Amino acid sequence: MGEIIDPLPFGKKLSDSMFEFYKPKTVHLEVVFIHGLEQGKCEDAYWKTWARDGRPENLWPRTWLPKEFPSARVLALSYDGSIKRTATDGRMDLYGLGENLIQEMVSFGRIGQNGVPVVFVCHGFGGLVAKQIVVSGNKPQFSQKQKVRNLLQNIDAFCFYSTPHHGSHLAKSPLYLSGGAKGPLLENFEVLDPETGRLNQEFEQFKRPSWHFHVVAESHEIPKFREMVVPEGSSRYEIATHMTLSASYVDICKPRSEKDSSYQCLTMRLKEVLERNVVSLPFAVDSPALETLVRFQEQENSVEGMLQDLRIVGLIGMGGSGKTTLAKVIYQSICNDFERSSYLDDVKSKSTLDEVLVTLLRQFGIKNGKTGGEAQLSDFQDSKERYLKDLKAFVKGHKVLVVVDDVGSEENFNQLLACMDLLNGREDSRMIVTCREWQLLKKHAPMVGKYEIKLLNGSGLDIELFSHHVFKGVKSEVQWREFLEEYLSRDASGTLIGDFEIVFKDIVDACAGLPLSLEVMGSWIGSYLRDCDVPSGNCLELWRGALQKFRDAEALDGAAGGNERLWKSLRVSYDDLGPSLREKFLDVACFFCGSLRYGYRSLLRIWGGKPSDFVDLKNLQDRCLFKVDRNDGVVTMHDQLRDMGRSIVKGDGKYMTRVWTDKDVRRVMQSKKSRATVGLSLGDWNKASKATFLGKAQETSKRKILKCPNLRLFDLFEVEGNICATIVLEDSSSMQWICLRGGNFTKVPEFVWNCIHLHALDLHGCSGLEELSECAGNLIKLLELKLTSCHSLRSLPKSIGNLVNLSSLDLKECEKLTCLPESIGNLVNLSSLNLHRCESLTDLPESISNLVSLSSLNLRGCKYLTSLPPSTGNLVNLSSLDLCGCWNLSCLPPSIGNMVSLSSLNLRGCGHLTSLPPSIGNLVNLSSLNLHECVSLTSLPPSIENLVNLSSLDLCGCLSLILPSSLSNFCQLMKPFLVGLSH
Repeated sequence: MGEIIDPLPFGKKLSDSMFEFYKPKTVHLEVVFIHGLEQGKCEDAYWKTWARDGRPENLWPRTWLPKEFPSARVLALSYDGSIKRTATDGRMDLYGLGENLIQEMVSFGRIGQNGVPVVFVCHGFGGLVAKQIVVSGNKPQFSQKQKVRNLLQNIDAFCFYSTPHHGSHLAKSPLYLSGGAKGPLLENFEVLDPETGRLNQEFEQFKRPSWHFHVVAESHEIPKFREMVVPEGSSRYEIATHMTLSASYVDICKPRSEKDSSYQCLTMRLKEVLERNVVSLPFAVDSPALETLVRFQEQENSVEGMLQDLRIVGLIGMGGSGKTTLAKVIYQSICNDFERSSYLDDVKSKSTLDEVLVTLLRQFGIKNGKTGGEAQLSDFQDSKERYLKDLKAFVKGHKVLVVVDDVGSEENFNQLLACMDLLNGREDSRMIVTCREWQLLKKHAPMVGKYEIKLLNGSGLDIELFSHHVFKGVKSEVQWREFLEEYLSRDASGTLIGDFEIVFKDIVDACAGLPLSLEVMGSWIGSYLRDCDVPSGNCLELWRGALQKFRDAEALDGAAGGNERLWKSLRVSYDDLGPSLREKFLDVACFFCGSLRYGYRSLLRIWGGKPSDFVDLKNLQDRCLFKVDRNDGVVTMHDQLRDMGRSIVKGDGKYMTRVWTDKDVRRVMQSKKSRATVGLSLGDWNKASKATFLGKAQETSKRKILKCPNLRLFDLFEVEGNICATIVLEDSSSMQWICLRGGNFTKVPEFVWNCIHLHALDLHGCSGLEELSECAGNLIKLLELKLTSCHSLRSLPKSIGNLVNLSSLDLKECEKLTCLPESIGNLVNLSSLNLHRCESLTDLPESISNLVSLSSLNLRGCKYLTSLPPSTGNLVNLSSLDLCGCWNLSCLPPSIGNMVSLSSLNLRGCGHLTSLPPSIGNLVNLSSLNLHECVSLTSLPPSIENLVNLSSLDLCGCLSLILPSSLSNFCQLMKPFLVGLSH
């Protein structure tokens, strides 16, 4: 048995025109009731038409029908069916009515989207409304919409109760209208009405051979009118079965008992519908809740678009992101387009793949070849070869849809494909797979497409979904404010509404767009509002407590182990990781998604830069455990994953491997025993906490000796320099990363230079730092040195040349840096050198040409740089050279033509540049050349025609440039890519 919809005694409102009387757990049939015209107000006609004596308890579509047809979804349409035209009623014509109803039916009611037969039960004029719905659905503006096509394809039968197919003489009777202006729908009720004639003609054109029609006619007059409303001749429909009942127009659809002929007639027809459709019925899945339909509309359209071209689409996302719900929404939308469909639920949890295959056989209707019965696991294992042969033959000959929810492993996916032989089946068959990592599917690309689930933060839908669960259906801000005001009025606590709103929005922000979080938190805190025994003030504190527990990744019910549905769902992703991946996941969760943000290349260097580190990072990304921003490469992690990771670390108690709170850091730094700590951070502390705790070391002139031999990550973000000077590492052999960002010191703390195994040193924003010690050369394993915004730094030590493993040197915005040492040429592994806005830099050392691994050189904004060394062309691996804003640069060295790997050359704003060397034509891989506002540039060398891969050339503002006629062909070819050429 399903669910009697009972927020109102006469149905659940889905939209202004849609009401739901009954919703089963599994839908096999949809029955839609449509009322007729009304002499008075018609807002209740959708249920009073069918209710004996006009009482809700006698509403038989809601009471009798679900008992006899427990798998039938029962709905009713409501429309303005008033026969009188007033300022508010009786104003819509039949054409507009059909357009409005068909949109609400498929969008809000989702009628016809479950792949099950649809039956219209129509009283009086409601039959003409049903016809108009069909006609409207076949009009160009609707006929191309998939959901409308689904509805029309799923219609099976029409049951007309006294429908005036040819009008009624009563429509012109003064007794019927009883004064007032005639509404447009009443005109369609008239005999020989041309619009009704048009409707009947178009309906005949669009009706389908598979549809069935049944007519129930009245035989008694209405005493008030002294005639029948719809004469038998008007109610007849040529190809329909016909039954005349001893009843009037009003009573014909209000049976007095379940044995009444009018009720028996309908139930007989519904049984016929089920018998006809039992074989071809697609496997039904639970209907997603109504609130999911709107939020998934855009994603549904995107995936359905991908399925037009791809056989398989993978829905990839973290736990709780809505992969399964989206898969169900898409399945229900498109399953009726296929001859057979199958939804394989939670494949990962099944004990064997054989169990999954048996489910697939059953849903496809493939029987046991010997007994003719359904496939069973026992006989499948005994006759596996025969069953798989039948399965492959079936897939080869039928258009099938298969949804594989949570496939679990690459092996499961590959075996399913092999057992079905889907890729050798029909080209119009499709598969949808949900999983947490793209790695499982991408081997089969490009035949498999990747769709990453979008979270809801920033869309407004997060607030809608959350408020739906908090306030049980309320979505808009106006509505939930009204709900809160009413709630607080119980105990005169209206002044608290502002506090409730703050916590409400804080929880939404904390959920960070994750649908499962919004559902869990919304349902939980909403339960307090519905508890009449909880005073408003206590309820507010319970909300705040729930928010804190949520941020700490604790179970809301206090259960040990955080076994709540949300955290359990997220924990699955972590538990599936190997040791190396777990360590990296926890590093990011604890240190690199708070105040500090790092690009993926920096993280690779922190971890050591080995090829295996790159594989690990890619695996974590493919599993949706963090994302890499496409624009700046910064690694981000969802808040709930971060909180889960920190909760896992906290679960180790006093033996925590990573510490970041003041309480835990105090314990580690004050300990006289050796600790197993691998990461320690003061980065997220406020300044007062740092000063209060670490400042005591300065006052007492005692050093802070850290006894952490496994310490690899040390974050001292914005810790005062005199405090850092008191830190001593007893054992620094494991140290990989030190962050001293924002440190207020003139020289780097001594303990840093003893960390000879260090991979990355971050000194960003140390604005008082004037120089680096020659001891910097001790860090021979250093891969990344970040000195951005060290505004007082004047030079680098000669020993910098000892850092032969250095891959990235970032000196951006070191405005006082005047020169680089010659020893920089020893950095043969340097791939990135950033000198952006080093405004005091006048030249580069000749040795820079020895940086044979350099791929990116950024000199943007070095406005006093006049030239590049003649041998700069030796940088044969350089792919990007940015000289934007080098105003005093007058020429490029002829050797630039040797930079055969160069793809981007930016010379924008080089105001003194007069010409380009002829050798520039040798840059065959150059795709982008920016000469914007090179105001002194007078000509381009003829060799520029050799730049065959050039796709962007910006000459805007080159006021002195004149192109010779010899380059006219080149300009014509480059026309789509030229910007700003005026000569």
